[in-house]
Amino acid sequence: MKDDEIRDILKSFKPIKTKRNQVLEKEGEICKHFYFINKGCLRLYEIDKKGNEITGYFALEDSFITTLTSFITQKPSRDFLTSYEPAELEVISRQDFFNLTEKYKDLKMYYNKVIEFALIHSQMRIYGFLGMEGIDKLKWVMEHEPKLLTRISSKAVASYLGMTNSTLSKLKAKL
Repeated sequence: MKDDEIRDILKSFKPIKTKRNQVLEKEGEICKHFYFINKGCLRLYEIDKKGNEITGYFALEDSFITTLTSFITQKPSRDFLTSYEPAELEVISRQDFFNLTEKYKDLKMYYNKVIEFALIHSQMRIYGFLGMEGIDKLKWVMEHEPKLLTRISSKAVASYLGMTNSTLSKLKAKL
């Protein structure tokens, strides 16, 4: 990609700073933004019928995140996207982003790689976690997403793994 193309793309992103727990996208709303994380951590989660938070994903520095299903389909989201930590982000509107992907083939290819990663990661987690014992889920996170165990609270990691915080603590003690 040429320098002038990169400059054109970058000028479409707007820097924002968020506070801890700041909501960026809400359940029931249509997602119209794509986020790049320069610093901090964002959390994607939904709230089940019992009021429990179920974490779908954590995104750390140098990664993109959005409420992907709503971003693509333009239907109301089931998810919340919040700043797990104070964050420094670059945000682009959906319309600007897709205009740029039409204009720049390399950006469209990059977006496809982001989507492919999201799909593969989700499938690995879903299929891997089905029937997996709690200890194996914890080992999976240790292997594939070790930063979560040092940056994220045990309660939030437990939510990501589909278990209680006390279960996670007991499993950590066994390792």
